[in-house]
Amino acid sequence: MASNTAPLSLVDLSSQLSSTVERASQYVVAIRARRRIPSSGIIWRDGLIVSASHTVRRDGRVPVTLPSGDSVEATVIARDPETDLVVLRADGLPAPASRAESNESSVGSLALAVGRPGRATTASFGIVSAVIDGWRSHQGRRIDGVLRLDLSVYDGFSGGPLVSASGGVIGLNNSALAGGAAAALPTAVIDSVVDDLLSRGHVSRPYLGVAVHPVTLASSTVSQLQLDRADGLVVLSVADDTPAERAGILVGDVLLEITGTPLTKPANLYDALLATKAGEPVSIRLVRGDKTATLAVTPIDRNSGGE
Repeated sequence: MASNTAPLSLVDLSSQLSSTVERASQYVVAIRARRRIPSSGIIWRDGLIVSASHTVRRDGRVPVTLPSGDSVEATVIARDPETDLVVLRADGLPAPASRAESNESSVGSLALAVGRPGRATTASFGIVSAVIDGWRSHQGRRIDGVLRLDLSVYDGFSGGPLVSASGGVIGLNNSALAGGAAAALPTAVIDSVVDDLLSRGHVSRPYLGVAVHPVTLASSTVSQLQLDRADGLVVLSVADDTPAERAGILVGDVLLEITGTPLTKPANLYDALLATKAGEPVSIRLVRGDKTATLAVTPIDRNSGGE
């Protein structure tokens, strides 16, 4: 059945995109906390700015240029290295950014990267090319979700908004997450991190205190112990006064499962811990010598003490 809706002309599309950038420019600031060009930031909540942490290279008070051209001083109040997010507080900020609908960040959606690497707003245009849950950065950091982008993120764009065609924010641009490729933190991830940073000063990430490496058990051991697979993680070290030490995990143990999740690579252990809460016990099945054992371990918040 033919549609009665007239197709959007290129002129109409161009005008709509230009209007979208203009609306977005009202909540994009320039942060002057590094040499050369400033970086971008988003007025995220009343009195709060978020940006990419690697672009804000000073702590304490930093100058910020508002959309009006006026300058204010903002204070860096918290950072999260894992997601490369920094939160700043300032007085006299205009209204915060509006959020896009969840379906506006699906694969193939049109998107605009907006930045303010100085007084003027700049932009680039493309699409969301992938929505990735459980993204692992090139530094090995695990992030709940990342949007991969098919557009250009120019100098000074990191920390600025990724905007949908309707003008709502769908993410925060960051070229460092994917080793220089265009990517963005989704709004849900930003809100979760900001909530943690404001409430406790850091993001809670449970940990055990072990260093591990993938290993394949000998077929004779697999047969003798009646294991369903040969892969596991051998414990290379156990840090002092950590949950692993207190639970009795030893160097040389081969970890097979944590709460029923098979452990075949270090990322499995890290991801399983992220799905738990600090202070709640988990069970770890392991091989020690010619026997298997199951130990109860209570992870603690990695950022509350220890390593």
